[in-house]
Amino acid sequence: MPVDLPTWGPQRLPVPYAAVWSGERRGSGGALVVRPRGLAYRDETPADRDRHGVLWARVIEEPGAGRPDFGAMHPVRQRAAMLGLRCQVCGGPAGRTSRGWLFLLPDEPAAREPEGALTTKPPLCSPCADLALRHCPHLRTPLATRSRKPRVWGVFGELFAPGAEGPAHFPYAHPATPWLLATQVVLQLTRCTPADLTRS
Repeated sequence: MPVDLPTWGPQRLPVPYAAVWSGERRGSGGALVVRPRGLAYRDETPADRDRHGVLWARVIEEPGAGRPDFGAMHPVRQRAAMLGLRCQVCGGPAGRTSRGWLFLLPDEPAAREPEGALTTKPPLCSPCADLALRHCPHLRTPLATRSRKPRVWGVFGELFAPGAEGPAHFPYAHPATPWLLATQVVLQLTRCTPADLTRS
């Protein structure tokens, strides 16, 4: 964890690398258009799509601009952390041992059996996991797991399909992905073992 992790407010709360700031919201240009094969930007460039051909939301990248939204992730930084297995808090290498990379999952019935679980939350390094447990209200009782083989499963975003709209996640190659404006990568955690955060 770098010593220069940005902080915010009078309590100097640490701001995660992947968090979005109010000055980074969507709006960096490009009207969406509906084409016969799915969504597109009117002024689309190859950088607007990932290697699977999925269209990504355009956002400004200016960490520190405005107020941090601790409950939301910046699409570019979330994607970089997921694909590079980087810590969502400091942006450095995520904690990896012989048992795999460290992930914190919410304590929900679906996450109690982490094998095969889908997540939009990037991994963490051990020092940042301790920091997150102290400062993140949604991690009061997390399930800590290590995944030896986290794999890219698909994407999460806003669906604009004819007759179906709203937040959705799909595996890559799903027929609905041309109608999805992606904002997050989804990983599937495999070869999981419980992690003891006191010894991670």
